[in-house]
Amino acid sequence: MCPLEKITSCQLSFIPIQSEDYLSDIEMVLKKIAASGLEHSIGEMSTIIKGSKRDILNLISNIYDSMTAKCSFVIDVRISNTCGCDR
Repeated sequence: MCPLEKITSCQLSFIPIQSEDYLSDIEMVLKKIAASGLEHSIGEMSTIIKGSKRDILNLISNIYDSMTAKCSFVIDVRISNTCGCDR
């Protein structure tokens, strides 16, 4: 088992609830994830993000704060300190 701070995995789904252009809002979130520099993999239902706990939590906070003015939304997040960890 690797040290807990080595890598954190996060599964994130951004779901616009009230939005003028929900596809644009989703694209904006995906661009924020890409710009974070964190390892990520975009899936059909969610995005997997890997990195330090601090960087992942900062990214989630950034998404929340920046998207609050654009639309109402739900962010579904699962965070693991073992999934994706090199053993």
